[in-house]
Amino acid sequence: QGTFSLKKNPLSLSELTGYVASVNKPLADKKEQSVTITVCESEKSMVLADSERLYQSLENLFSNAVKYSPFKSTINIRVERIEQHVRFSITDHGAGLSDDDQKKLFSKFQKLTPRPTGNESSTGLGLSIVKRIVELHGGRVWAESQLGRGSTFFIELPAEA
Repeated sequence: QGTFSLKKNPLSLSELTGYVASVNKPLADKKEQSVTITVCESEKSMVLADSERLYQSLENLFSNAVKYSPFKSTINIRVERIEQHVRFSITDHGAGLSDDDQKKLFSKFQKLTPRPTGNESSTGLGLSIVKRIVELHGGRVWAESQLGRGSTFFIELPAEA
């Protein structure tokens, strides 16, 4: 419906990332994918966030990485502090996105050219919800991708002082 209420509390983005990865690891295991997590300075990964909503965003990006990556590939997750922000990134080694697809990425009901590699379903709503949640937290979300080389999705949030 597009309406969200946030209950913000101090939250470790690195801890939430680890939790999302552990809960969703069976998805990757089904496709024999490995997941690597790199946390740079975990004590500096604190953000003021609604844990449920942020979980929803990270989980969506994680499940998309699994969904669009080939069997037996690696998914790389990174959490790092960059100046006054904490950045989460997830890189897959899937088909990548065309320039045209990248322009439509975070819009509602967008079905993009890449198809799930294991016949998973897609509504085309997930990334628009991620964008809305991240922006309500005062952050930003974006992607970098090249056809045939995979994609990296980023969430950047203001660091907790």
